[in-house]
Amino acid sequence: MIVSFQSIDERARLEDFLRLIKPISVATQVIGLMFWGAAWWLADPGYRYVTWQMALLACGVALCIAGSCATRFLSFFSIISVWLLSLGFSMLMSESPDRQVWAVSMGVIVSVVGAPLFSRLSLSALASGGAWLIMGGGDWVGTPHGLDSGWTLLMPCGTITMGLLMHVIFAKLHRESLRLRQELEQLAYKDALTDMSNRRKLLGDIQSIHEQGRLGNGCFLMIDVDDFKKINDDFGHAMGDLALQRIAAVLREVAIGNAFGRLGGEEFGIMLDGGGVRHAQAVASRILEQVRVIRIEGRPVTVSVGISGEGRERAPSDLIREADVALYEAKRRGKDRFVQHGAAN
Repeated sequence: MIVSFQSIDERARLEDFLRLIKPISVATQVIGLMFWGAAWWLADPGYRYVTWQMALLACGVALCIAGSCATRFLSFFSIISVWLLSLGFSMLMSESPDRQVWAVSMGVIVSVVGAPLFSRLSLSALASGGAWLIMGGGDWVGTPHGLDSGWTLLMPCGTITMGLLMHVIFAKLHRESLRLRQELEQLAYKDALTDMSNRRKLLGDIQSIHEQGRLGNGCFLMIDVDDFKKINDDFGHAMGDLALQRIAAVLREVAIGNAFGRLGGEEFGIMLDGGGVRHAQAVASRILEQVRVIRIEGRPVTVSVGISGEGRERAPSDLIREADVALYEAKRRGKDRFVQHGAAN
């Protein structure tokens, strides 16, 4: 099934919908198959069915369920499964003198139960409308005596409409849930002041890179604002916040394509994805140069940078510790400089 996305938000919604609805959809199909089997077993002994046809239909539903489990084409297999189950119940009901009564009942069940299980309104309508036509043998479900044609037309139309209304309500609730979840993620993983990843997110990203074996010869950079307390004391916390925001803008530009964020207070971190020690030193040098341009009330702002050794197979905690030691050494040597861990003085 080819799906066109109208926006990034719609893409995220559909991805999230498929992830959440897949187990429910598969379970619903399995339950439908079980009920169909139970209906076959409980059918009047006088009813005669062609066993191979029933077995073939059961295999078709089972294949659709397997397809729903194994692929991303959830809507395609779900629709086919709904239609096959509708055909199966129609075959069972064909022997009953009360066929029309059971057909109406099953049509209502399919329209209501299946409404929330599709990502788009059109797919829900397609599944539901097809089920009603199959139940009616290619026509609208009628009455046992062929009367009340207006009512028999109203029943499927009204049921399908109610099902689509339920679909709209569920979709709206899902969009709202996704929006709220994204906002919570922003609060949990974003630093509100600088709009960078916070400590939790940065450390999590580094750990993920480590687990994927992608640290390679990358180095970790720890950046600390020099004399930040004096900026707050002399110009107020608003100017201190401004300094952090401007430094964050520099880091965001320099660290693009790498994991970076605010570790807390006036400390930032960057996990380079490769390049070795020389690349790390070049990045640190660029940071120093661009930060020196920043002025707060006419006073220049500087930072110190500590650089870890290369990542290789070592734990992220070791890299962070080395960068912290190197940062302390940079402060001791007079600030506004970088120090490579393990390098000679």
